[in-house]
Amino acid sequence: MGEKPKEAGVKERVKQFETMCDALKPRPLGHLLEQLDEWNAEARPLLDRLMAAPKEQRLALAASDEYRNLRLVDLLLEESHDLLPAQPKRAEEMAALAFQIASQRHEPALSRRADDSRAQACVLTGAARRLAGNPRGAEKSFSRAAVYLTGPPESLERALYSQQLAALRRDQGRDDEATSLLWRAALIYNEGADVLEEAACLAELGLLFVADDQVDRAILPLTRTGEVLDLHPDPSLTVLARLGLAVCHARLGEADKAQRLVKSARAMYGRVTDSPRQLAQVAWMEGKVAVLTGNLEDAPGLLDTAFKAFIRQERIMDAAFAGLDLAGALARKGRLESLRFLIDAVVEGFRADVVQIGVLHVLGTVESALLRGRRAELGSVIASATASLRQYRRNPLLVFEALTRRN
Repeated sequence: MGEKPKEAGVKERVKQFETMCDALKPRPLGHLLEQLDEWNAEARPLLDRLMAAPKEQRLALAASDEYRNLRLVDLLLEESHDLLPAQPKRAEEMAALAFQIASQRHEPALSRRADDSRAQACVLTGAARRLAGNPRGAEKSFSRAAVYLTGPPESLERALYSQQLAALRRDQGRDDEATSLLWRAALIYNEGADVLEEAACLAELGLLFVADDQVDRAILPLTRTGEVLDLHPDPSLTVLARLGLAVCHARLGEADKAQRLVKSARAMYGRVTDSPRQLAQVAWMEGKVAVLTGNLEDAPGLLDTAFKAFIRQERIMDAAFAGLDLAGALARKGRLESLRFLIDAVVEGFRADVVQIGVLHVLGTVESALLRGRRAELGSVIASATASLRQYRRNPLLVFEALTRRN
């Protein structure tokens, strides 16, 4: 007699289940690497042909069936990410090509992966536009990215989105939002065992706290980055993290520790020469360490270099903070007669808006103290002015409340 229909059905389902389990078993690393090599062997020639085409034809080519390959998208996104710090325009082009290919019609089983790729492309476009000095364009790209973030909350695409959006919020002076986004990204990277990007987020967090003079909050994330950042593709983060930690130790009165960190950072200065903004930050933080450790010979020159660099880069808040640090260093040397050189630079270098009004109000309080001969209390006046500037950075409209009180 043959098998009963019910028993035959059960056996068939068991067989299907066993087949499915076999498919889910972890494959040897060698097999996975071989498969990746096969995918690259197919996608790399496509990338070479696409980039060999005239620039004005590439987007149209990327929309054609010949280039409908999600591994090609991966390669373009990797190139875009690697180009970000030094070549933002080129990085934006690569991200745009990746978005175009990912937006083609793909098999239903690949739709989720295509959405993830489009999200990454939008994030990298936003990051590139931010670095190129186009914050409005960056904002649009991040808003567009949010549409394609359909994966789980702990996905690496969301970590990248949070990490890069944090950089834009930091530039906008929205430090509280930047802090929350960086914590979120660091947690996701931690869960995904991406040690390098977790360290990068912690370093950025620590630097935000250093800029806000929150030494107690800055030390832990900066210390945790340790030597991990030495392996990060953006080497400038290592330099800035060490200098940020040096500022913390100098603030705590640990001059020897601070100077050792500065010395180790100096050995790597050649790795940040491509970024004027990072070079300005290097000069600023080293100048702060010099002031805090009593090196008043080097401090004014370093802080003046940072101040002028921030002016050229049209970064008014950073220029104001560096200018107040410079005023403090000059005051301790007995060389501060007036803040007119700072005030004139802000008036001439920036348009008249609420941010400029706030900066001029802060600088004006120090200048007023100088004119009244209050030199003995100048240190506390500058400290109070710096605290006010931090408040205006978070909410520029607070300056009007201060002006009303004064009147």
